[in-house]
Amino acid sequence: MASPRDAFAGWTIAHLQAYVRDCGRDPDEAATKGQLITMAVAAAQEVEGRVAQGESGGGAATTLSVPPPLPPASPSRRALLVGCNYAGTRAALQGCVNDAHCLRHLLVSRLGFSPESITLLTDDAPDPRAWPTRSNVLWHAHALAAGAGAGDSLFFSFSGHGSQSFDPTGDEGDSMNETLLPCDHEVAGQIVDDELNAGEGGGVGRGGARGAPAARGAPTPLPAPPPQALINPVPAGARLHALIDACHSGSALDLEWMAKARPAGAPLTWKQTYSRAPSVHKGTAGGLAVQVAASRDAQVAADTSALSGSAHTGAATFAFIHAVETYGASISYGALLSSMKAVLDSVTGGSPADSLSGALGSLGGLLSGALDKLGMSGQTPVLCANWAFDLGTPLNI
Repeated sequence: MASPRDAFAGWTIAHLQAYVRDCGRDPDEAATKGQLITMAVAAAQEVEGRVAQGESGGGAATTLSVPPPLPPASPSRRALLVGCNYAGTRAALQGCVNDAHCLRHLLVSRLGFSPESITLLTDDAPDPRAWPTRSNVLWHAHALAAGAGAGDSLFFSFSGHGSQSFDPTGDEGDSMNETLLPCDHEVAGQIVDDELNAGEGGGVGRGGARGAPAARGAPTPLPAPPPQALINPVPAGARLHALIDACHSGSALDLEWMAKARPAGAPLTWKQTYSRAPSVHKGTAGGLAVQVAASRDAQVAADTSALSGSAHTGAATFAFIHAVETYGASISYGALLSSMKAVLDSVTGGSPADSLSGALGSLGGLLSGALDKLGMSGQTPVLCANWAFDLGTPLNI
């Protein structure tokens, strides 16, 4: 049964303030939406109580006007898809723009997104406003999350280079932040995980893993987005899914819980990723955030034509699309991860770390960590979320 607060959940702050004033109260202009909902519920109950008792100034019963609850905005689906091929640079990729277009097709054909609800940023776009520059990615990422309401489904993808940089805060257990490389990163900087979740500071400067692409001239930048661009604004009742197909992407969104794909038959379990309480808030504004990552933090991710047979794609993006196309849009999160691992193993030959971990228990776990650091551990897809949930739950994009 719906609670009185549910009736006001879809209201804007302006609507709530006006309603509270109409009921004879003076709302604090600095009040949060949650505080205003509490005031609105109390005001509505007071007015309805007076109506029920027939209270009025002249002693005669009267009907006081209680504005009916506004219907919440129709739940919507919106997506931001980013693909960086870095064409003409010493670290060019071939499949990342394809990834963005293939995901767009999947969202429209299988997951209920309308073409108009999807923003595409690719570095082959004729319009500079659609290039995946640092400012464009951050601005559109913030717009995606900040404009959400209860019931909305958001999808974000990044296909391109990923890297790591030293973490000066001490929040990272391995002392390294994960980064995404926009097309202009040599000039504007990389996008650090802290900027997408608890946005602190600016981008990392020049350089990066696998050879950094040369800079590309950027258009006039959009206004700087607020910090905490993607994760933190997601409101209660909304859900964000992100697919990061880049090297070192396991914890690219700094979410608290992680589940790594395991060898066939091994149970999937959540593990807390924070080695200590973060120095700043990391998480949403009450909504669910789920990230599917191409690899663990210490691994690289493949860009290949071996899976499609012709066109280049990111191996993880191909594996994600293959799982949804093959098993349906209601595939469970655990089955999605296992299906992706099977496809990625077919490209990378599997991970020696997996067999060691399964055969030797805790000793195998230590050895698999060593293989990770040596870059000999294949490509293992990872699922992260801001809270741990049943991995048998159907995918809900």
